[in-house]
Amino acid sequence: MQKEQVNSVAQRSQRAIADAFLSLIRERDFEEISVTEICKRADVVRKTFYNRFPTKDALVRFLIEDFTGGLESMVDLTQMSVKEMLIIAFKVVLENREMLLLFHERGLFRFAHQSISDYIERSNLLSGLPQTSLDERMHPYIAALISAVLVSVIETWIARGMEEPVEFLADLTENLMFSPNSVFLHTANG
Repeated sequence: MQKEQVNSVAQRSQRAIADAFLSLIRERDFEEISVTEICKRADVVRKTFYNRFPTKDALVRFLIEDFTGGLESMVDLTQMSVKEMLIIAFKVVLENREMLLLFHERGLFRFAHQSISDYIERSNLLSGLPQTSLDERMHPYIAALISAVLVSVIETWIARGMEEPVEFLADLTENLMFSPNSVFLHTANG
């Protein structure tokens, strides 16, 4: 019982810190926000901040992972195609448009790349690739490539006003990830 109360208090503190940061990032750039300001807005002491997050960067990664954590619960890696997973991902982006637009405006997408790359490796998403020609040492590089494509497409979509349909983006992203030549051939022949 005592441990549950501690976890509950820790989670409330973590959420208060995250919410305080989000309110501050609406006002100023990332580099202009201090841990002291976050703590003051969250009504916590600095020690509480550092017990939850070793750095401000870790706080941003927490917010991104919090966002992608919801996505993880919707995706079934064993039953869904890459396109189906991407459609869900782009729909989640639409649902979180305001926060992601803010992250784009404040240059915080740089944190998304590593978080998504780590998720791809953690989730064994790459285990479905043909093993005959795939050296396991390639996994981190492939995860980084997939993450870079996904983050770049999302960021470009946001910058362009999110006008393109989710299905279009899912097709494009899947092709860029796994068969980039087909994108250029389709464009040249289309």
